Amino acid sequence: MRFVTGLSAFVYAPFYLLLVYALLRGRNWIQLYSVIYGTLIVGITGVVVFGVEFFGEPQWRTPHPWSFLAFNLTYVLIPLLLIIRMRKPEPFTRSF
Repeated sequence: MRFVTGLSAFVYAPFYLLLVYALLRGRNWIQLYSVIYGTLIVGITGVVVFGVEFFGEPQWRTPHPWSFLAFNLTYVLIPLLLIIRMRKPEPFTRSF
């Protein structure tokens, strides 16, 4: 868990600035990095954190699974939506 929080603070935080800039300005160069980011978040959060909270040792399991999901499910769903958005070859190019 220390690795996950450290990764979030020192790797993802600077990426969020680039991601917001690229999404607001419609820059296609963010596509590969967005897919990498989304895959890491879904893999680490979805598998490691959710796995520990629901299937880990009894002392580490969450006593309130619905509350845990209410607060943490969007942390996995938003990167999944980002991956879906970035499937196209040029996600910000409009075809008329």
